[in-house]
Amino acid sequence: MFMNLKFAVSLGLTLLVLRLPALALDPDKQAVIDRYKQPFTIYLEAIKDLGSALDTVTSDSDFIRAADKFCDQANKFVDAFNENKDQFAESDVVKSMDSDPDSKKVMDDYLESLKEKLEDAKPIFDHLISSLNRRHDSPEINRIRDRVAATFQRIQLIYM
Repeated sequence: MFMNLKFAVSLGLTLLVLRLPALALDPDKQAVIDRYKQPFTIYLEAIKDLGSALDTVTSDSDFIRAADKFCDQANKFVDAFNENKDQFAESDVVKSMDSDPDSKKVMDDYLESLKEKLEDAKPIFDHLISSLNRRHDSPEINRIRDRVAATFQRIQLIYM
């Protein structure tokens, strides 16, 4: 019994120590970080939905519907990201985060996690592109090709 209690206390302290940087953040800085994460949640969900939809596509219309839905969600992500970028462009809180090691650590950890999730999504994008390439030309398929290309260009622009 004592050994279990000792283990539970040790585990609890370890978890607390590992979370201290996030707990130590100024509430304003944490709010900015949380706001920054929100659009990426939309994008990651869009990717997940696209992967699921592509796995069940049985016709061109299913494919078009899946690609359109992805583009709608991905464009919402870009809009939300750009809105946050504009809102916080001259923010003193954001500027102060550059010199705050705890803020940098939280953001670096999140960005590393995000990078891994986006790398994991590469097969979904490969599936989308190969599906686009396999489809015969039609006005709707050509529209989707153009729309997917435009959406990916918008996403690329946020990294510049």
